[in-house]
Amino acid sequence: MNTLPTKKPGDPDVNTIPTWRELAERFRDLVKDFLKEGKELERELEPKLLPALKRFKLEIEKLIAKLEQRAK
Repeated sequence: MNTLPTKKPGDPDVNTIPTWRELAERFRDLVKDFLKEGKELERELEPKLLPALKRFKLEIEKLIAKLEQRAK
């Protein structure tokens, strides 16, 4: 029993080696998609992370103030 899909007439030959230009285009498209998904993820996470980052900043400023007080 053969469960592999049949090859369609319009499909490019899988065994052909792509040109450098084709590889560069594939890579460029991949990087564009990666950056797009990263920006979408950033937009999703920003509202959740912003309050925590602000609290973290306050804690760091407190620690810096303590260290500066010790140094005097």
